[in-house]
Amino acid sequence: MSPSTSSIESSAARCTSRRPTRVFKGHTNWVRSVAYFPDGRHIASGSDDKTVIIWDVENGRQDGQPLQHDSSVEWLAISPDGRRIASGLRVGGMVIWDAQTRKVVGEFKGDGVWRLAYSPDGRWIVTAPKSDERGIRLWDTDTGRSGREPLRCDGDVWCVAFSPDGSRIAVGLLDGSFQVIDIFTGKSVVGPIKGHTGKVSSVVYSPDGRLLVTRSFDKIIRAWDSKTGVEVGKPMLGHEDDINCISITVDGRRIASGGDDYTVRVWDLETRLQVGDSFDVDARVLCVAFSPDGRYVIGGGMDGAVYLFDTESFATQDSSSPPTPRNQNPPSPITQSITPLRQHRQTRAKLQNNTSSINSSLLDVGLRFCILRTSELIPRVMRSFPPPCSNRLPRKKGSRVSMTTGTPSR
Repeated sequence: MSPSTSSIESSAARCTSRRPTRVFKGHTNWVRSVAYFPDGRHIASGSDDKTVIIWDVENGRQDGQPLQHDSSVEWLAISPDGRRIASGLRVGGMVIWDAQTRKVVGEFKGDGVWRLAYSPDGRWIVTAPKSDERGIRLWDTDTGRSGREPLRCDGDVWCVAFSPDGSRIAVGLLDGSFQVIDIFTGKSVVGPIKGHTGKVSSVVYSPDGRLLVTRSFDKIIRAWDSKTGVEVGKPMLGHEDDINCISITVDGRRIASGGDDYTVRVWDLETRLQVGDSFDVDARVLCVAFSPDGRYVIGGGMDGAVYLFDTESFATQDSSSPPTPRNQNPPSPITQSITPLRQHRQTRAKLQNNTSSINSSLLDVGLRFCILRTSELIPRVMRSFPPPCSNRLPRKKGSRVSMTTGTPSR
């Protein structure tokens, strides 16, 4: 148990299982990347506000001043030993920070970086640069130089991941395919294999290196044999909108995913089923990461917040059974108060339609009531008048009565 667990448990007891255990607020723009430090006590988040913030997990506060950049932080990665933080910038390349002194120790100039990742031994950093979308670049963290010419890919690269032994790099491509590159030969050893209908924007290896997990904007997560490229098992389905990110536990048993449906979900990698109900947040989720012990998941949203989720909040649920449908029970006032903006709009539209129907029904009932009362009152009013005069002139036989004067006409 990490030192921060007891504090988080007390906070989790006060929260519902489908809401974040803790929310870290400090960024003023989208949070695009999050990562745990190896000690499990600190996390880092990168944002469009051009900063990287380091957080203390136990007290939920910022640890030191934000790391300032000249451009939006597209992605970040923490070295395996926790001593370095690599920031990939939208414009300007990559910056390496000392996690202790918070000073810049290296800069790699360039036009911009989509994604980056440390090798397992921490010697190399692989980047997917914006300036060369069909290539990936390896950087030597000791010398600060690119180790070789860009490794060519068969499509526009969106994401990268090192294999656990550090000999291969998996890349996700914009055309919905992925491939695996050997870093020594620079050649593709698997793929490209197209298994998605949307761009592959996240790819992760299982800790044993046997599986490669991809997610796409087609709302599907798939697992593949990393050596043959053959899909293994059934796809993981459940997200109602684009999936933006995935992460895997150190033991390889679970996958976390976040998407544009305002949810974070946890999956059993063996059964391919969702574990428990999804976690609801108030914004689209752009990034997720597991804690080193696999218990907690952090996520970054478009609202500038960093969310912490306790996966043991549904530990008693059977992972082999499907999650509870989100619309099974009518929403309570508490649930309605935390519904995302899009759901609020849908609910408001339904209420307006229901109100119109109710108003129409009330108007119809009112009219019926008025008609009924009028039919009852008319005979009473007529009886209140005096009887007609009895000294009218007798009408001659054959004469007719005028409808305007009431007198006989000739």
